[in-house]
Amino acid sequence: MTYLAHTENTNGIPHLLRDHLHDVGKLARHFAERGCPALSEVADWAGLLHDLGKYREEFQDYLRKQRESSTETHHAVYGAALGMQRESYGLAFAIAGHHAGLHDLADLQTLLEGSKYQANQRVPLLLTRFEQELPKVPESIADPEFIESSPYSVEFYIRVLFSLLIDADRLDTEAHGSGFCRLTPKLDAPGLLQRLIDAKESKSREGELNALRNRIFQRCLDQAQQAPGFFSLTVPTGGGKTLAGMAFALAHAAKHQLRRVIVVIPYLSIIEQNATQYRQILDPDNLGLVIEHHSAANAPEDPDETRPASPFEKHPSEFAVENWDAPIIVTTSVQFIETLFASRTSRCRKLHNIARSVVIFDEVQTLPSHLLNPLLNVFRELQGNYGTSFVFSTATQPAFRHRSLSLTEGFAPNEITPIIEDAAAKEIFERLNRVTFSLPRRDETLSWDELADGMADRDQALCVVNVRRHAFELWDKLRGKFPEDQKASVFHLSSAMCAQHRFDKLWAIRARLHHRLPCRLVSTQLIEAGVDVDFPAVWRSLAPLDSIVQAAGRCNRENRLQDDAGNAKLGEVVVFIPEKHSLPSGIYKTATGLTALLLEGIEANALTTNPALFELYFDQLYQSVQTDGKAIQEEREKLHFRTVAGLAHVIEDDTQAVIVPYGKAVTIIQDIRNRLVEKGKPRIDRNDLRKLQRYMVNLHSRDFNRLLQLNAIRPLLPNLDISVLEEGWYHSELGILIDQRPTEDFLI
Repeated sequence: MTYLAHTENTNGIPHLLRDHLHDVGKLARHFAERGCPALSEVADWAGLLHDLGKYREEFQDYLRKQRESSTETHHAVYGAALGMQRESYGLAFAIAGHHAGLHDLADLQTLLEGSKYQANQRVPLLLTRFEQELPKVPESIADPEFIESSPYSVEFYIRVLFSLLIDADRLDTEAHGSGFCRLTPKLDAPGLLQRLIDAKESKSREGELNALRNRIFQRCLDQAQQAPGFFSLTVPTGGGKTLAGMAFALAHAAKHQLRRVIVVIPYLSIIEQNATQYRQILDPDNLGLVIEHHSAANAPEDPDETRPASPFEKHPSEFAVENWDAPIIVTTSVQFIETLFASRTSRCRKLHNIARSVVIFDEVQTLPSHLLNPLLNVFRELQGNYGTSFVFSTATQPAFRHRSLSLTEGFAPNEITPIIEDAAAKEIFERLNRVTFSLPRRDETLSWDELADGMADRDQALCVVNVRRHAFELWDKLRGKFPEDQKASVFHLSSAMCAQHRFDKLWAIRARLHHRLPCRLVSTQLIEAGVDVDFPAVWRSLAPLDSIVQAAGRCNRENRLQDDAGNAKLGEVVVFIPEKHSLPSGIYKTATGLTALLLEGIEANALTTNPALFELYFDQLYQSVQTDGKAIQEEREKLHFRTVAGLAHVIEDDTQAVIVPYGKAVTIIQDIRNRLVEKGKPRIDRNDLRKLQRYMVNLHSRDFNRLLQLNAIRPLLPNLDISVLEEGWYHSELGILIDQRPTEDFLI
């Protein structure tokens, strides 16, 4: 019999099983050699054995459409059983999960030893058929020695091996389906670094601000020569840390032959801003050197090996899954963190490409506290065993120091290398201070009417509030202060708006600010983390300390404010307590309470001139909230991958994405729905999903279900788990409204 892996592609060529197994093995080995050489041998065998079960007649009959899919056509269990027989937990987990995702240990044992598949009894015949076409399988396939140091090392090694296999399998399958191999550019770190330096040198070097930025940039280049490890970059807003951090990463990658730079950003609102800046400098010809990954549309999973015989026809959105094989990746903290703890194939696929990379965590203070210990543990695995360097970048550096009762996985003294030493950082903060603070007295509150009056008296003003409802109410009050022909000066931003909507609004806001036209903006906290706007006056609702300082970074950002005599003057930041002071629950509320206490005992201007204040603040905060991740760590030790994935959510509330009818999305949706069905050609592909990423909003499940009840949501296509909001439910200024109110508040 001629054994097949897949049926004919669009060129009429079948995929021979021996070719698929050989090629997946070599590709997995190649990936391992580049990122984690200790896994090279076992990765090769994972690829060779992953489809061992396809040597069964039942599966071959299924491919030839002589029988339907059933338990008898499942195939992953047999290679997994052989892996376990050869004493490799890594092989067993990786192969068993290459369709269904990683299992919990007990479930894997039941799968391999139970009567459902009779795997151990059926393996000898399949092994005979395999060895007639491919190499003889050794009696023992060893897992790498370094995993013996810790149960967490075992757990993470299995994840990386799984990732290597998934990516190799998907790429080889994709190459068969398309008829060609996908080629991706490699990181030319010295060349890209020179482009960055050239761009930096093309700018003005005059003035104290530029002198400081150049000093920070050069310090990053100098420190990049150090050995791989953990680094902190503490730079105030306006200090140029976006480019300085990239300079460090590229110089560090050039020095140590690292493979890519991954920039992790907490908010969708600034990913496009930063990615555009990187692309303009590093990839002006749009060659795919800089990739953004923040899709809210995940590829469908295959929980019971039900993928059809011709996956290119039935599962086109599989091809939308990114594997991060590009020189520079800009992604969200949600994507990055969940990749580290996921069990699903689509999310785990890119994990191995984090090895031997430089990871920059921008606005690192936003890392979720409830995951800190598991995260720091995994960072150590990536750094120690997979050659990854980390840069923790922010103006408000948190204290990730070891604490026996809270941060048990925290760093020891000198384990994190500051790129800018403490004394130099304090001097830079003092010299870059551009604002003066006004702090509230205890129990002193401000009504929306009073606040709207204060903002209306200014030509340009920003107010940042804590919840969407407050943004809606203040925006409404503020618009009421102006006649119809002046209402266009009042703007609103929140995560109830899709990324493209926010981008368009920010473009209009920046244009007004640049041309000194009236501009009043009411925003939720999404404006704070690096969004490039510059207002002369900022109001900030009482919030966590780092949020207040981040909001201040939107005030007098470029140090252009002058008094009537033409002398430089400071911007004004007013911290206030709203009359209706409601906060998101959890750590945000706890941190705000801690901030209120701290503000009573400090000079207001210490917020922007003393970076050490934030170590004290975060140290106290991490002792006040849950940081241990004890349940996650216990389940990791037990190799309970699916349980861990269920526990390790960045956003704890259930959310669902919906495409909104804003701008070009309307045309894209209509085009997809009106396409003729052509055999062998998907109605939706990766390019469609990439275009639609910009038009998605994440909703609480309760809001999503409410919209379903109101018949305001329907699928993009029948039987496709991607939802579209009906026209009439999306407000041109406020985004999604339900019953004329903003959607529920939650933090992204």
